[in-house]
Amino acid sequence: MNWRYLVRMATVMLLLAMGTLAIRADEMISTAMTPDEVKASLGTPRAPLIVDVRTPVEFGVAHLPGAVNIPLAELEQRLDELRQDHGNGVLIYCLNGSRTLQAEPILYTHDIDNVYHLEGSLEGWLLKNYPIEKGGVNRKSW
Repeated sequence: MNWRYLVRMATVMLLLAMGTLAIRADEMISTAMTPDEVKASLGTPRAPLIVDVRTPVEFGVAHLPGAVNIPLAELEQRLDELRQDHGNGVLIYCLNGSRTLQAEPILYTHDIDNVYHLEGSLEGWLLKNYPIEKGGVNRKSW
């Protein structure tokens, strides 16, 4: 076992410990994208806009590569960032699906369509041992 593996597992355990509410997939109203599908799309022309709806602190701990942080509390004020031409859609996620479940109706109510959610949320991504980024908030627009 190397130190990177230990750090990754510690990060996974911390994030899993923070997530106490499991969301059932049938509660979501958007289409699911599996971690495998999202990983395969990263860096390609078919990649969706990836939006992490957690807080900036949580985002800094670990997030999907290339994700933009738009916290749930700011989502309605930042809808213009999502209204731009995103032909591949918008993928939203949080740690365990609870905030994704709250974000979906906000997006649909404001005519943001072509919305997807990350199946298994960040927890599922981490359990697959897929790459993550750490650090500051990425507030770039598309």
